Amino acid sequence: MKKNLIIVFVIIVFIVAANFVATPLRIEKNEEFWTKEQLTAVISSPDIIPFMLGFESVLANYLWIKTMLYVGENIKGDNDGVWLREMIKAVNMLNPSFFPSYEFAALVMPNITGDWEGARLILENGIPLVDGSRKRFLYFYLGWIYYTQYRDYTRAAELFAFSGRDPRAPAHWRTLSATMLSDAGQIEQSMLFLLDLYAGTDDPQVKKILRGRIADLYKEHKNEFSFKIPSEFLERESN
Repeated sequence: MKKNLIIVFVIIVFIVAANFVATPLRIEKNEEFWTKEQLTAVISSPDIIPFMLGFESVLANYLWIKTMLYVGENIKGDNDGVWLREMIKAVNMLNPSFFPSYEFAALVMPNITGDWEGARLILENGIPLVDGSRKRFLYFYLGWIYYTQYRDYTRAAELFAFSGRDPRAPAHWRTLSATMLSDAGQIEQSMLFLLDLYAGTDDPQVKKILRGRIADLYKEHKNEFSFKIPSEFLERESN
């Protein structure tokens, strides 16, 4: 009997929460209810979690489906940027390791709302929460935002370096950090990073890519280095 009562309670809580979330999707965007403060009063607060009795991921999936439906219906229209960002944050709060919401925040949300800062914050918060097999993508997406939107080449270099350390990352990711450092004017640091990567990998394909990148960087800036470049790269450059 006690178990049945708990199940009924959970169902009631879910229905109430679902109706609360669904309401903004049915009303016009010019209604006052769409404001950030009212929208996040329940679903974006961790205070709701104890009442979900372990069903947080269920509500997160519901929010995610509703958000995708909304975006699909308004992709050519005027998506509400604040609402969209807060819905994604609510999904992440309820299910912190849910990778698709972070990927959406990085690749889709800012392109339809212009909210690059919101995307950056979501990714920054998500990196410690997403499991290791997907973390490299968040580093890469965040590095790309810093590179293209903020022109912060040093920070972008750090993030690309993290993304490239994963053995499952594409080989060319390993050279992006050096490219960012070069763009930031840190030519020697870029070369040292490339040489370190070259020495630390046994992958023939990775070595080939790195060797070419080192040769190109030396050819372009040969008079700017205060240290000696290994002869194998000089010989390749002279051929």
